Amino acid sequence: MRKKNDFAVTMIPIRFIISITVLAAILLLVGVGLRNFSITSAENQVRIECKSLESKLFTMLGSGIARNVDEFNVGEGTKRTLTLTLPDSLKYLSFGVDPDIDNNGVLETGLTMNGSSIFYQVSGGSKHVFWLEEKYCFREGKYSNNKWIINGEGQGYILTSGGKITLIFELIQKNHETYILIHATDKINP
Repeated sequence: MRKKNDFAVTMIPIRFIISITVLAAILLLVGVGLRNFSITSAENQVRIECKSLESKLFTMLGSGIARNVDEFNVGEGTKRTLTLTLPDSLKYLSFGVDPDIDNNGVLETGLTMNGSSIFYQVSGGSKHVFWLEEKYCFREGKYSNNKWIINGEGQGYILTSGGKITLIFELIQKNHETYILIHATDKINP
């Protein structure tokens, strides 16, 4: 008759626990890697859209004609209608303002560096900024008296959702200063 090996019998549960632990660690690493990849991929998508937007607006600034918003019955300024494809995990994309200056998740409007910037953040990621040349002065628009004007004293525009977004950018002039007016009003009040 064969002799029973007690050591081998006691090692089976230990080997099983070790195998489960190793498998759990591998699955955890794969999960963390996929999460980091999705954050990096979303940030890269927004970065590419911002670079494309910057180059299209550069052309408008270089060869466009600005409309004086203080005059009535004048033609439109040079416009660009651009469609942005943004990730669903977008927390915000702002033109001319850092909407979360305190990094507390509460979005506020205003202007940063005379509106010559683009800020964005995706869920799980950090805040990113494009500092643009001074000629890129973004302003949020407001439709009043059958024309688009600067909203209030001037503030940036903040997008808070992803997907396909179409925005109209118009070259305007006010008090001999040239601005890029965004034909939209965000839901964030000053």
